Amino acid sequence: MSDSGGQTIRGYELRERIGAGGFGAVYHAHQPAVGREVAIKVILPQYANHPDFIRRFEAEAQLVARLEHPHIVPLYDYWREPDGAYLVMRYLRGGSLRAALERGPLPPERAAHLLDQIASALAVAHRVGVVHRDIKPDNIILDDDDNAYLTDFGIAKDISRSTGATEVDVVSGSLAYISPEQAKSEPLTPLADLYSLGVVMYEVLTGEHPFPDATPATQLLKHLTEPLPALRPGLPSGLNQVIQRVTAKDARERYPDVLAFAAASRAALGQGVTAQIAVPIVPDVSAPLDVPNPYKGLRAFQEADAADFFGREALTRQLLNRLVAPPSTPHAPRFLAVVGPSGSGKSSVVKAGLIPALRRGALPGAERWFMTEMLPGAHPLEEVELALLKIAVNQPPSLLTQLREDERGLLRAVRRVLPEGGELLRH
Repeated sequence: MSDSGGQTIRGYELRERIGAGGFGAVYHAHQPAVGREVAIKVILPQYANHPDFIRRFEAEAQLVARLEHPHIVPLYDYWREPDGAYLVMRYLRGGSLRAALERGPLPPERAAHLLDQIASALAVAHRVGVVHRDIKPDNIILDDDDNAYLTDFGIAKDISRSTGATEVDVVSGSLAYISPEQAKSEPLTPLADLYSLGVVMYEVLTGEHPFPDATPATQLLKHLTEPLPALRPGLPSGLNQVIQRVTAKDARERYPDVLAFAAASRAALGQGVTAQIAVPIVPDVSAPLDVPNPYKGLRAFQEADAADFFGREALTRQLLNRLVAPPSTPHAPRFLAVVGPSGSGKSSVVKAGLIPALRRGALPGAERWFMTEMLPGAHPLEEVELALLKIAVNQPPSLLTQLREDERGLLRAVRRVLPEGGELLRH
């Protein structure tokens, strides 16, 4: 990727490039409107315009943007254009853990502190069903005080497999820390992140990767078949047992969650469990509980709220049944109208019930559908155009002329932006 420093994109002034990889590059940028320094990840067009990425981008970015934790780098903004996709994040000046490890291993106390912070961040993500999928030193960022922050959730992951890409950065960037189940394309759970974090902690404690100087293919084989080597002499023997357990090839043999891994590491170091990750045996009933309220008040549930959406399962199944194409006309256009009084929950059942079910493949092939949202507003055709361009595989300069031609303009515009055989759900 060429250096884009000096350009202005949507009000962000790009400065120096601070990182690069197979999917794109990360830039330090300035947002003059609010006087804020940010980091912008630019995802290359060949990935940003791939159908699988387009299907997932809005939903996954929305979910990651709502992750709130002191040690998760916040996602401020995101959008997709013909020349790539953009993720705007908090800018941290301390550099990556990768750069810190170039100076050697971290002292055990500092390593344990880092693990506490990243484990607490991952626990929040796992609690809402988000699996990071790419834990590695490059995705752990430090501030000026050596506090650690987790960044770069897997919004762009797994695209290389479907595009047939073979770039070295795309492959090696994940294979060095990949879990066995991810390598075998099995369904991922939070335990995959535990394995990767265990490999990272091995490197943090020893100063080198457990399988150094191996080719990507050899690394993959070792992750599938070989236990990690013993830690360097001088570290507590109990800590080696902790690393072996968290990197067990069978996910069921690992710790049950990331907080248990962090607590076991602290115990092995003889430092106990920090307050950051401790669970009190007797709760302090006078202290307010930090529990998110799942009720949205007057706002509709969004797709990111699907885990909190209950009680409309029967209605969701009824809507799914209405979307089943008749056997006699399997490729006929499908139309579903959800009608009801204001405030009855129409938007919530569609966004938090129907759409997540479709993404999970509740109907045959539905996981490959494209989904977009619009509100007609004062200029409905312009809103339709914006909604269609969000999911366009090859974005045309404009769709307004086509939309204004006649009553079939919308159908022609949809065909123009979708790949052959693609289906669209509008809501």
